[in-house]
Amino acid sequence: MRSPARKLKKSAVKNIVRFPAIKSGSGKSILVESILESKYCFHLEFDSRVKTYFPQPRTFSVFVDGEERKYTPDFEVHYVSGACKYVEVKPLERSQREWYQKLFSSFEASLENPNISFLLVDEMEITRQPLLSNYEKLYQYRKRPIQDMRNLYQCAESVGNTMLLSRMITKLKGKASLREIYSWLALGYLKFDISSEHLSETTEVTFDVC
Repeated sequence: MRSPARKLKKSAVKNIVRFPAIKSGSGKSILVESILESKYCFHLEFDSRVKTYFPQPRTFSVFVDGEERKYTPDFEVHYVSGACKYVEVKPLERSQREWYQKLFSSFEASLENPNISFLLVDEMEITRQPLLSNYEKLYQYRKRPIQDMRNLYQCAESVGNTMLLSRMITKLKGKASLREIYSWLALGYLKFDISSEHLSETTEVTFDVC
């Protein structure tokens, strides 16, 4: 488990949040500097392209207006493709301030490895609904899923077509528990339009186990 570059402590201006990570911290809780950062963790956890990530990864020396400054990105994200991104989570109003623009531009320009890039993310992207609400609702099932692959394939074969979640729950009664079905949703074996529709029993779902 990698240690953060900066030790996070409670303060009057920072809201330290503990997030129950899966892909980071060897599956243990990690500390992040704000509620917004903790919300961003949901996106990292559900993004199949993301292999692992680290909060407060390392501190860099960056020159802004000719002066050396210390800068620690909020996250270092490693992708299955082998690419890496340093991510800054910042409210839109603050990120548009001239000083931050210079800092981020200078840091991005200092990254010489073509596989390493910089990403600035704001609350407009992180709190987008209904995506975030769906992530929050399903995360407990992703963190502690019920996985019986044999039962998954048998249920998928018996159901076949797209149907309302409520009907599927009824049809699979005695074959799969409610928690198991929600685990399938959280892990992507049961698909629905997660970006456009709040998950409910009237949501249309379909198996994707190929």
